[in-house]
Amino acid sequence: MKIALISTTIHAPTVYALYRAFGPEVEIIVAGDRKTPHDEVRKLLKPHNIRYLDPAEQEKLGHASSDIIGWNSVQRRNIALLEALRTGADVIITVDDDNIPMDASYFATFERLLTQPFNGLRVSTASNWFDVGGLLQPVAPHRGFPVSRRRKDQGATFGPALGAKIGVAAGLWFGDPDTDAMTRIVERPNVSQVSEALRSGLLVAPGCFTPFNSQNTAYRAEIAPLMAMWISVGRYDDIWASYFAERVMMETGHHVHFGTPFVWQQRNEHDLLLDLQEEKLGDTHTEQFVRDLLDADLGKGSVVDMMRRAFAAVVKKDYVPEPMRRLAPVWCDDVERAIA
Repeated sequence: MKIALISTTIHAPTVYALYRAFGPEVEIIVAGDRKTPHDEVRKLLKPHNIRYLDPAEQEKLGHASSDIIGWNSVQRRNIALLEALRTGADVIITVDDDNIPMDASYFATFERLLTQPFNGLRVSTASNWFDVGGLLQPVAPHRGFPVSRRRKDQGATFGPALGAKIGVAAGLWFGDPDTDAMTRIVERPNVSQVSEALRSGLLVAPGCFTPFNSQNTAYRAEIAPLMAMWISVGRYDDIWASYFAERVMMETGHHVHFGTPFVWQQRNEHDLLLDLQEEKLGDTHTEQFVRDLLDADLGKGSVVDMMRRAFAAVVKKDYVPEPMRRLAPVWCDDVERAIA
């Protein structure tokens, strides 16, 4: 079983040393950017045998999507994802550099969830929308959950799951949760507890859309290409990727899991008014985006085949920015080369 952890940074974080301590055999790949203090980061990462991709090395890798993604962009994480696929990882975990793992079983938990059949609790809703933020204390809507549905009863029903296959395992966060900018501005939530359902682990029924992110989240390798962060969509880059992945997983029988392992998020400094602006496109179009995904005929074949058809169906929509239209087919080509 090969596990890879990927991230990107424009800082010089020390947290990767803790990930290495918890996973001595894990492949750790950090993609830098033009703003990253490269010498300082190399000095921090080299003693821990962590692979650092500076901009020059990223360009040498030859991924065609790199130029379209551009620089000074959190989407450089996509290059680390391609490299993790190229190494033959079975499980790929994506984290932010402000996610602090809280338990030495961090990697073992993700490995178990993504390689063994799941028996436990599963949730479905009458609305076909689920917000895991309702199970945090205090409640904090997950970033990207539709504005019109926040803090409303979605008609949740809980039941048993037997032998279910998990495609995505989304770990949760204590401290500063991944919520929308307005909630953070008005309420400044600080998560100190989670529901016992999350401690036990909770599946979301296929066909019930739920946002998850690129923080403390693990994917089976065959699902990982679907989680390429979108470009030019602001703070919906990983959120639209999550809905996109869920649409394909409806065809493959994979589930989304919420729960452990937990991290403490010591959030990096953000301009909250800028965050608010960066959520406008997604706030306006997410529900239409999901309807368009549901209308798409994904056909048969591999996950990459269905990914191509899903992209073809949605990127032509008026609300999708032109750079993302260009990235979609090139990303699919890069993935096929990486897994060949």
